[in-house]
Formats: sequence, structure tokens, C-alpha cells
Amino acid sequence: MASSKLEIIPIRGIRIVKIGDDLPALVVSALEKNGISPKLGDVLIVTHNVVSIAEGRVFSHSSIVPSDRAKRIAQATGRTPEKVEVALQEAKEVICELPVLMTRTKHGILTDFSGVDQSNAPLATYIALPVDPDGTAHRIHTAVTNHFGVHLPVIITDTHGRPWRLGAVNIAIGVAGMSPFYRNAGRTDLYERELKSSLVCLADELAEAAELVMGQANEGIPVAIIRGVQYEPGLGNATSILRNESDDLFQKTRDSSKAEG
Repeated sequence: MASSKLEIIPIRGIRIVKIGDDLPALVVSALEKNGISPKLGDVLIVTHNVVSIAEGRVFSHSSIVPSDRAKRIAQATGRTPEKVEVALQEAKEVICELPVLMTRTKHGILTDFSGVDQSNAPLATYIALPVDPDGTAHRIHTAVTNHFGVHLPVIITDTHGRPWRLGAVNIAIGVAGMSPFYRNAGRTDLYERELKSSLVCLADELAEAAELVMGQANEGIPVAIIRGVQYEPGLGNATSILRNESDDLFQKTRDSSKAEG
């Protein structure tokens, strides 16, 4: 499945997205303004910030009433009570409060502060993750595919930290039009040994690659095209990337340590 050459194309000139904007139409317009005609092997990458803003996932400071729990966590973690309150509201489960508020979101994503962020949010607001990033990815995929007449998968991204490694990277939180994986099982290595199991998350790899062009600060490039991708077309989604709770290696390690203690 490895591609011999990839090109990452920034889509410039997208205006500041506002609540209620038709994001698929904005993406189509931006591609046309940039003179981009999608080709087979292209994948469209969209940062979740513009999705969240267009879909109204924006919380103004003045509308947030922090709970006592939020105030306590905020004081201990150095975050604002407003951010913590939104994070608690967005959480399906609180994994731990200290040293960082770690939650499982209603999507099933394990992340800090439920993915609530102030970066590239309108002034005096916080942005939460989209309610249904897979659904939004599908709507954008349908719009661009129908408009240009070329199958164009879509990946919606967010920046996440990683256990045991410093530095945040982009990951896929919404996928449409492709399988998020490729599988090496059944192939052979350089020494003609058959690979028994090798599942690679292509969607996360592409999300990380696009970030090199899109950035995380004031670059103003919320959309990019990655060209030359070999992927498996289909009804894939980012939900399938999430491990089942029964496969939580960290929980198993904690349980084992308690049993040995």
C-alpha cells in the first residue's frame, strides 16, 4: 500500500469560518479558487476547528457557569474553570482529574480536557469537538465528489498528545470515502517472510502529514489535499480506529499491578 510519491497541497484563501456556514460549499469554492481539480488518489484533509465553528460547537465565556468540581480541577491543573466545565460536559467518562483532566468523550475518544480548545477559536470562546465528525466527513465527501465527479475521501483531524511520548500530532477523528487502515498481513518482507499481522492506520498517517503544511497556529490553512495516496475505497470511518475498552492495555496493566500488590 506504500505510495511512491506524495504531494501535500495547501488550500489557501478560505475566509474565517462563522457559525452556520455551509462548510462543504466553502470547501468546494476554495478548491476552485486554488485551481485544484481533484484526481483519483487525492485525499482531502480538514481541521476540526472549522467544522466545530460552522456547526456551532462554540462556547462563550460569559455563558459558562463552572461547577464546584470544575473550579477544583481548574485550580489544580492551571486551566480556567470555564474550559474545565465545558470539558466535563463533553465527557462520557472522566478517566482521571490529575495531573491532567483525562476523559473519554461521547465519541469514545480518550483525550485531555475532552478536546476542548481555545486555539483558533473566536475571542472569549472555547471550541468543542464536532458532535459527529464521521457524519460531517461524509457530507463533505459527498459534496466534493458530486461536484468534481471524482471520488475524494475526507479526513477530519484534531491534534492530540500521546502516552509516553512528548509532542502533539494530528490524528483522524472523522473519515469518509476510504478505509482508515491498510493491512500488510499476507505480504512478505525483504527476506520473503510472510507478515502475519500488520495493521497500519493510514488515516492518522495522512492527518500527521497534512499538519506539516496546515500548521497549528496562524497559518490560516484549515484544508489541504494529499495527492498520490493508495487507499482502499469504502465506507470507512474514524470510529473504527478506536480500541474497544476491553483492549485497554493501560487498564490491564493497572489491574495487574493492583493484583500483584
